Amino acid sequence: MKGIPEELILSGQHFNRAQLLEYARMLVEAEEVEWKQSLGQFIIHWLDNRSFVEIMTSGSTGIPKNIRLSKEAMVASASLTGRFFDLLPDQQALLCLRVNYIAGLMMVVRAMVHRMNLIAVPPTNSPLEFIPDNTTIHFAAMLPVQVMNALESEELKSKLEAINTIIVGGAPVSPSLEAGIRNLNNRVFATYGMTETITHIAVRRMSGKESSQEFTLLPGITISTDKRGCLIAKVPYLNNHPVVTNDVIRPGSSGKFRWLGRFDNVINSGGLKLFPEMIEQKIAPLISHRFFISSVTDDKLGEVPVLVVEKSELLCKEYLDELNKKMAKLLRKTELPRQIYCTSTFHEGENGKINRKMTMKTLL
Repeated sequence: MKGIPEELILSGQHFNRAQLLEYARMLVEAEEVEWKQSLGQFIIHWLDNRSFVEIMTSGSTGIPKNIRLSKEAMVASASLTGRFFDLLPDQQALLCLRVNYIAGLMMVVRAMVHRMNLIAVPPTNSPLEFIPDNTTIHFAAMLPVQVMNALESEELKSKLEAINTIIVGGAPVSPSLEAGIRNLNNRVFATYGMTETITHIAVRRMSGKESSQEFTLLPGITISTDKRGCLIAKVPYLNNHPVVTNDVIRPGSSGKFRWLGRFDNVINSGGLKLFPEMIEQKIAPLISHRFFISSVTDDKLGEVPVLVVEKSELLCKEYLDELNKKMAKLLRKTELPRQIYCTSTFHEGENGKINRKMTMKTLL
């Protein structure tokens, strides 16, 4: 297909179209490891005669569903990323994500488009364990949990910091993780995007002196907001067809914006709009377990915020009293959780994201 790359360098071995197709079929038919089978299946779909690939969305803009993505648009997205991050032929790209979702498969496409050497390792929570020492990685996409686990080990932290550029996405980056990232000497970016925009359309630096809370749009991307204050993106390789999101933002200058939270998570408390994600950032240093801010109905205010903690045992009264005192120092009175709930396990989607609504439904 014209304009669609059909060759790949994988772990130093160059595959032309025929060789790549044969290798992909071998992965699907003979390989027992699921992530390798998925890699083979994607390559087969990429090399077929269709102009699109089908992929499951992560649910960022609604219920997860199968959608079709244009191969030409995927190539255009990969090219834009390459220009922004200076990706060059013969550099090494790390694939440590599942190819079932957009972030993983786009690493394969980027390697094809920019003729990079793709190093594929198991997409575990600690993928850097599988990278041989003294291996130079120029570009990688990682999940927050993968970065967090690397920071907890001196050996893995050295490997992490040796990667020239890392983009982090797939789940929110906690304040404590971002604090650890800020001390790294390499280039680490948070990403903003979704399957519908064919991965990220904006990034923000998290490491070093250039770290920022504002996202910078990639060249050619334009945004606006609807009456809810939610971001609407126009993307050139999607024919500038507007992508309407549920992400409430604060527009900045020169193609920048700040993400405030999800519209479907907003708490309307006595006419005040409270963003759970903003409250979570403030109190993250106080809580060692996974948690989130949600709401319950209130006769006077309509809704009030509550704190939900993933913990198998009930929190003791002394701990709760101390936590409430500490939160009161960090939060406005309207933001302070009126109740603290414990649950042994959060509901999650297939991609590992916490399903807040289902967790609250089960809890209440």
